[in-house]
Order: sequence, then structure tokens, then C-alpha cells
Amino acid sequence: MSVPKIIIREKVLTILLAKDEGNYCAYCPELDIVSEMENPEIVIEDMIEAIKEYSEEYMQNIELYTKSPNRAHHLPYVQTISNCKNDWELRMLMEIKHGFIQL
Repeated sequence: MSVPKIIIREKVLTILLAKDEGNYCAYCPELDIVSEMENPEIVIEDMIEAIKEYSEEYMQNIELYTKSPNRAHHLPYVQTISNCKNDWELRMLMEIKHGFIQL
């Protein structure tokens, strides 16, 4: 009898999720992407879309981005994201950390 296995991928992206005066803010430090929405589920979905859109734009303009001093280091992340076949695979790359915003 075969025993099913759960495969966990190495986390590559950090999503810092914080509550701020009724809204939720998500920040991905590896790609310097920020989103703010009214609840935590929506802000994570928005962050997934923003990460996918950024990765697509990066790959379309790879010559420009890889020469940019503040974007060149994103290439390994973008390549890993581009290999994801769906949102589930992208979610498997993400580690979500919860916190509060302190000014």
C-alpha cells in the first residue's frame, strides 16, 4: 500500500502582514511590493496578483531590469515565480508573517 506524501517547497518569498487602523498591509521585502486592503484574505490575494504581474513585466523587460541596481537582484525570485503553474504553487513559495505596524 502506498502512503501519500505531502511535499513542502522551500519558502522563497516573505509576506509581512500587518493590521493598520482597520486595513491590512502586506509587504514582500524580496520584491519590494506593497498592498493594502480591508481584510487579510483580500490583501494576500492582491499581493499574489501583484507578484505575478511584476514577474511578467520583469521577464518582458529583462534586459532593463537586470541592469537596474535596485531590481537586478530580483531575477532569481522572478525566475522561480515564473516557473509556478498556478496560484497554489506561488502560495507554496510564500511565508506569511503576521504583525503590527509601529511608528
